Amino acid sequence: MMDLVAQIKTVDMMIKSLRGDLRNITPYPFVPEKPRYPAEPPRHPLPRSTPEAQGVPSAYLELFFRELDQCPDISVHSVVVLRHGKLIAQAHWKPYSGIYAQMVYSLSKTVTAMAVGMAVEEKLFSLDDRICDLLSDRMPPSPFRKHKMEGMTIRHLLNMTAGLRINEVSTIFEKDWVKACLNSDCAYEPGSEFTYNSMNSYLLSALIHKTTGQGLVEYLTPRLFQPLGIENVVWEKCPMGIEKGGWGLFLRPEDMAKLGQLYLQKGRWTVNGESRQLLSQKWVEESTDAGIQTVMGEHQTTYGYHVWGFPIPGSYQFNGVFGQYVVVIPNLDMVIAITSGSHSLFVDESASIIQKYFGNDQNFSSDPLPQNINGLRSLKQTLTSFALFPDTIPERREKTLLQKISQTLFARQPVPKLSPDAARLNGRSYTLKNSYGTILPFIFSVVRNSFLPPIQRVSFAFAPGFCTVEFTDETGKQIIRAGLDGEPRRSVLNINGEYYVTGNVARLTRDEDGRPVLKLYISFLETPNTRVMKFIFSGDRILIRFQEIPSVDNASKLLMNLVGGSSGLEKLLVEKLNEERLAGYARRITVPKARGTLDLESTL
Repeated sequence: MMDLVAQIKTVDMMIKSLRGDLRNITPYPFVPEKPRYPAEPPRHPLPRSTPEAQGVPSAYLELFFRELDQCPDISVHSVVVLRHGKLIAQAHWKPYSGIYAQMVYSLSKTVTAMAVGMAVEEKLFSLDDRICDLLSDRMPPSPFRKHKMEGMTIRHLLNMTAGLRINEVSTIFEKDWVKACLNSDCAYEPGSEFTYNSMNSYLLSALIHKTTGQGLVEYLTPRLFQPLGIENVVWEKCPMGIEKGGWGLFLRPEDMAKLGQLYLQKGRWTVNGESRQLLSQKWVEESTDAGIQTVMGEHQTTYGYHVWGFPIPGSYQFNGVFGQYVVVIPNLDMVIAITSGSHSLFVDESASIIQKYFGNDQNFSSDPLPQNINGLRSLKQTLTSFALFPDTIPERREKTLLQKISQTLFARQPVPKLSPDAARLNGRSYTLKNSYGTILPFIFSVVRNSFLPPIQRVSFAFAPGFCTVEFTDETGKQIIRAGLDGEPRRSVLNINGEYYVTGNVARLTRDEDGRPVLKLYISFLETPNTRVMKFIFSGDRILIRFQEIPSVDNASKLLMNLVGGSSGLEKLLVEKLNEERLAGYARRITVPKARGTLDLESTL
């Protein structure tokens, strides 16, 4: 249950959303802050090794990766596997490649907790210090202070027992998040219950900012990021310039694995040949000693200092929504890092698959195994074969040896030609009627508070192996080049002053009514999100259906979990949203359609 004012603001936000007034939801303007991320692999990679050299059969790892790939509910982007501190296998599902840092959502919390652990070690504060004392200059005057709020400590924020009423949803319509938190109240006596709330992590970020005079990135760069070789760190900030703490961090998959390895090594890391204690062993042990009993989704689990338990004895995980995980398995001396666009919010099938393959030591050796060239070759072939959207890969018939020789000796290479449908649609442009459809996935827009106006015009150009789709709205044009041959093409989009790289694939086919259909997948490679557009051509008309991965339905469930639902206003809001009319309005905005007509000049 949130405070009354926050409840009223939430209702107002939802009403604006249903009216389609998405670009004016917040009382503060969107400020671009994300730079263009360099497209390059890590300059300080982890040491590499073969699975057998680290006591792991390549064939066994191949089974693990294949099962992840075949699970339809996960939508894996990247997986990195370490043993004994060495990278023994990694896979990236096209169009993802692992060279871009990706939004890791709540996995950011664990990194915030690392900063707190370092500040405690530097004696800037202790875990039992009260927030009202440390942030006394931001607290309301004594007559207006809440009794429960005065009992809240750093430890309560770390283990999610603070009971803050204000939550992530409130940040959409508050500019000063620290003031909003401290002027709110606690739903219960701090320390008595567990409530997962990202504003706990934000207050810790604000505390680091207050006590050190530095933001999280500046504070952690010489202490954590530089020693680990993690560069170009991006962490989103609140409107007042403080890193969000509970979310907003961008990391490469290999960088995520490094953080897990640091914990596995009890905070020690070798820097320029010298072993250093970056994070105290006491902190690692205390933060992973998950003593809070709670649930994650429908599963019983435990929680420490921004670290979740994992269903393998002695193991734990850093967890971000939509499938961003680092799983640390001390009994096997292993770390597994995963990025995804999962349809699940906090727990997906990857957890049970990891438990299946790494839940015991029967298939692992403490000593190196004999070299297995065939097994390693098969594993590498599998790891390079994965694609996020296999339906966009054309079927290729293997030529016989005689056909290959004949083509090489006697035949000219065929000149690639457009298919009849591609030739017919090439050069066409369509003007769209009123719609809420944009190139941005709705989930991404909400998380970043970065909305685009609806698409007004769409144009198509085809060439052998790829197509180009040009989108026009009131702010300008966005151009997407997508592979029709199964190979992704990349585009760089300027989204409200921020640069995002997309990997794009498409498939041109026909539906059951014989109409040409172009299905376009636009994966935002620095996020878990993919915009899916289905263009249906019928004469001089076009219909566009907008979907996205992860789906809006699951994101809506997340939003409702954050809003709560215990107060009268919140219950009324949920009831109204469930009414058929309002539900229709909501889907028109979140899962829109667009209709358009052919521009006559594009057919001349």
